[in-house]
Amino acid sequence: MKKHARSFEAHAVAWMGDERAARGGFADAPELFWVDGGPGDAALRRLRVAPLRGRASAVAAGVALFAWLPLLVLAGVDGVLVGGTALPFLHDLAVHVRFLVAVPLLVLADLPIGAQLDRCTAQFIAADLVRAEDRPVFAGLLVEAHRTRDSGVAALIVITAAYVSALGIMALGESQAGGSWHDAGSPPTLTLAGRWFALVSLPLFHFVLYRWVHRLFVWGRFLRRVSRLELRLTATHPDRAGGLGFLGDGLQPWGILVFATSTAISSAIATRILFAGATLEQYHSSYIALLVLTLVIVIGPLFAVVPALLRLRSRGLFEHGALASHYTQQFEAKWFAPTLPSEEPLLGTSDVQALADLAADHDVVRSIRPVPLGRREALVLVLVGLLPALPLAATTSTVRNFLQQALRLFL
Repeated sequence: MKKHARSFEAHAVAWMGDERAARGGFADAPELFWVDGGPGDAALRRLRVAPLRGRASAVAAGVALFAWLPLLVLAGVDGVLVGGTALPFLHDLAVHVRFLVAVPLLVLADLPIGAQLDRCTAQFIAADLVRAEDRPVFAGLLVEAHRTRDSGVAALIVITAAYVSALGIMALGESQAGGSWHDAGSPPTLTLAGRWFALVSLPLFHFVLYRWVHRLFVWGRFLRRVSRLELRLTATHPDRAGGLGFLGDGLQPWGILVFATSTAISSAIATRILFAGATLEQYHSSYIALLVLTLVIVIGPLFAVVPALLRLRSRGLFEHGALASHYTQQFEAKWFAPTLPSEEPLLGTSDVQALADLAADHDVVRSIRPVPLGRREALVLVLVGLLPALPLAATTSTVRNFLQQALRLFL
């Protein structure tokens, strides 16, 4: 790991010092340097399954089976595979979706998200947003972010949080009060499958999830420190974010995390509805709250550049306001002053078009977004998050009545 960190530091410094390489992006850089590491990477490297390039699908499948397959075998040994308790193992939709869908997605997300973060980082140089004299500082921020990502303290925090939250869920009784495959018997005691679930599978799911929270924290911290540099942002940039719009445009791959989290939440609610007699009305507030929390965590790093964009908007309004005043004063003096009539024909003059362009530029400055995220990108994330919950909507009384009436009309 230390050798890997030293090689990254040397590469970052060399990359920043090479103007042509910097403008070309990370052509010679190790791919996925933003996510190729961090909590759990040392264990994966010892198992010779990291980095993920070229074997991501096999690693994702292996992690999923490591969490789910022992549960299947042990549930059979415990006699709770298809019966023996109020909620047998095969009936627990939440556990199957969590480990066979959500966990693989959270692992596979390394590829698209890592590539996108690499492109966003390279864009700061390719778009000439970082001044030449600040590029050594920018390289230092990259190295520091790399060290924070690979911090042993961070790994310990993530592992501890995974176990604390997993054991907390078990203590509160994740499943129905009538007993389940992992706490069967009278009085309820952990089965063999329940012990694997509590000590391995559930903490593993939370670890993979919290690892992404840690990466988001590192990315947001990096953006915050970069935004404190004297970046070459332009108030009239067409992306209405001073040139930082690429940060929001590259947010679509993060929808994988939103979708994976939503599937885990939706499947847990579906299990309670199908096997415990619960209704969606009991959980819709909790679902919305968790979905909003997920979206805030994913979008959160973009708020790191808010101060820089607010300063840009304020400065731009003053500067373009002064420019507009000078131009309009000269325009009116030329075309409206009665003592100095212009001999230039009004038809075909470029003055009017320039005035319109100036007004358009001023509108761009006024509409600078504090957060570099467009409505379309935000809507896509929301829709991706809501997609796994659509089947749950059919369980509400309103939707059921609507579907029944629709069927009567067509049948």
